[in-house]
Amino acid sequence: MRSPTSRPLHGFTLVELLVVIAIIGILIALLLPAVQAAREAARRTQCMNNLKQLALGCINFESTHGAFPRGNAYDGTFPNGGNTSWLLQVLVYTEQSSIYDAIVATGSLEEAARQGLLPAYLALARCPSDGWERYDGRYHNYVGSTGPQCNSTYSHYDAPFQLHCNGQVSRTDGVPPALNPPTHIGYGPSASWGSPVQNPVTGRYEPPALSMVRGMFARGGTTIRIHNVTDGTSKTLLLGELLPEFSEFQRYNTEGHGWAGGNSVAQGQTIQPINWRIDPVPVSSRWGETQYCPDPNHCLWNWSVTWGFKSNHAGGTVFALVDGSVRFLSEMIDHKTYQYFGCRHDGQQMDTIP
Repeated sequence: MRSPTSRPLHGFTLVELLVVIAIIGILIALLLPAVQAAREAARRTQCMNNLKQLALGCINFESTHGAFPRGNAYDGTFPNGGNTSWLLQVLVYTEQSSIYDAIVATGSLEEAARQGLLPAYLALARCPSDGWERYDGRYHNYVGSTGPQCNSTYSHYDAPFQLHCNGQVSRTDGVPPALNPPTHIGYGPSASWGSPVQNPVTGRYEPPALSMVRGMFARGGTTIRIHNVTDGTSKTLLLGELLPEFSEFQRYNTEGHGWAGGNSVAQGQTIQPINWRIDPVPVSSRWGETQYCPDPNHCLWNWSVTWGFKSNHAGGTVFALVDGSVRFLSEMIDHKTYQYFGCRHDGQQMDTIP
């Protein structure tokens, strides 16, 4: 028998339940951006740590060998020659030295690939903010800076940023004719792409002359020493980020060594604006399929626009400087200032990179 003082129990009404659900939804909507921002901040911090390790590896390499690692050591004795990349050469000075030791023990990149060691996923070479084909060992997010190196076009494509290397638009190898007057004082046109140059006497291909290289690396294997950085180590870019999805020289690299060999690790340029948009191309596409290039100035196949630094970080990209420090540069940076930070010897008085 029910007590006369007891009251009937009531559950939530439908309206009350809907109100609670709405409040929870609002709270989630308010918190989710903050959670996502915190996660991206953590990813960006890890990305900066990766670049820091690689930059310190380059500095330790220079201390040991008297020169920075070559962008692509296509000649010479393995492992500091034999077509190895700067990234492989500096691994011995990082926490990934065991991978370096295993590759070197095989005697060559070709043998390392035959034994299944290459291409290999290298966490140190991937930015956590980039999930595209993340565990494919052919791809990497960090490249050496060639600064305002010329990038002559070919075929029917335009070269909208060639003026920032102070060279005329050209469709041939070598050094393009100089612009008169130059777009930016302090440096002249340079060897296009930083590629090896054929010696007219011997017929052999040799690294481009130091005077024809603007940044800290050249894919042709030019040797650069610390005293060649006359603008100052705190004012010169060493390494930077890119996105392999929008990097032609990574997507269609046929050598099969990934980050360990070839020239695809030393082709970052400053003549293109930071985070310049490149139209997406399916993974299965073949090189040059024109249906994926509605605008040549945003086309993956156009070397003149696809070699710039870019990232998935909002508003800019992370760089390492020659002194080993790491900075986030805004995509809104003044483009002349950007060129001078990319060039190691322009002689212009610039403030330290913020």
